[in-house]
Amino acid sequence: MEAAASPPVEPVELECRLCLATLRDEAEGLEAQLCFPCNCRAPVHHGCLLQWQRAQEQFLEQHSFDEAQARMNTCEVCGARLMLGEARPKPQLGAAVCRAQGGTGKVALRRIPTLSRATRNFSDFSAADGQKLDVLEQDATGEFFRVRAVRAARYRGEGITAVAEGWIRHVYLDWQCESTQTQSWLPPPRMPPAFPGEGAERVEALSAAETAPDSTLRDHDER
Repeated sequence: MEAAASPPVEPVELECRLCLATLRDEAEGLEAQLCFPCNCRAPVHHGCLLQWQRAQEQFLEQHSFDEAQARMNTCEVCGARLMLGEARPKPQLGAAVCRAQGGTGKVALRRIPTLSRATRNFSDFSAADGQKLDVLEQDATGEFFRVRAVRAARYRGEGITAVAEGWIRHVYLDWQCESTQTQSWLPPPRMPPAFPGEGAERVEALSAAETAPDSTLRDHDER
């Protein structure tokens, strides 16, 4: 007796995770196509993504230009860079060691690669001084790297998570290699937007504040 044939498997129609539809109303050509611009498994329509990016421009009026650009070009779900029509570049080196440079011995991981120190831009977790990090990608400015920390501690309070990912400034990374190897692809640290033209001493002071106790943290956004 022959076994019953299995019913045909119907193809699953992918939905845009922004509009929750397979087709984008009144869209044609590229804007109607689904794409995978980040590391999320769910796609988005080109047109929906462009509309979402335009919505982030409101931060230009309320906060810093630096933060607005970071929000426009970073996935708010997985934290990866948003890239359309181009291959995701690999970092020059795949691992680095965190150097907290004093303070609490931890560096808070950021949700987006911005110099803004507003609380909304930081995750709950951190990288500890001396902790080895997997380097996943570099942002367009070269200032930040997205890293993965295993057994990452909470920045405030107690607790550890198995794995945490986030953005960190390159001044907190030790590449464990000759300095001449990194000079060509690591730019000088940028001045946070709230402190234009105040000199290198101010940059060092602000960098130290990223690892300082909670009572010393302030929102340094431009208003």
